Amino acid sequence: MAETKKTFYPSKEFDDNLDGLSAVLADEGWEIPGVAVALIAEDAAAQRAERAAHDAKRREYLALHEEFGLAQLARYKRFMAVLEALRGAFRDDKVVQAKLKEFSRRVGRTRKAADGPATKEEAA
Repeated sequence: MAETKKTFYPSKEFDDNLDGLSAVLADEGWEIPGVAVALIAEDAAAQRAERAAHDAKRREYLALHEEFGLAQLARYKRFMAVLEALRGAFRDDKVVQAKLKEFSRRVGRTRKAADGPATKEEAA
């Protein structure tokens, strides 16, 4: 089985650190064997550009997520209004109440029998 590796994310100051290191290398004129100093400057510019694009997409996602949440809330309120009206209108009708029970909110996670025992006691 192939092992999946978790993506590494450096600290939030990485952009500034990369820029700073690039500036020090340029100011001092240092050359490091096996390292293309010019590539560090290119990396810093690419990091800033990609970070800006990433942050823009994240803001877009968060706005869409908020919009979805508000629309979902409105739909849920309408759903609950209809459900409560039906429960009240058919309060004494056991057949209808049984059908409406399907739409009750479930507390906790439900497990299928194939998933194994739900509690430690059942496992014993």
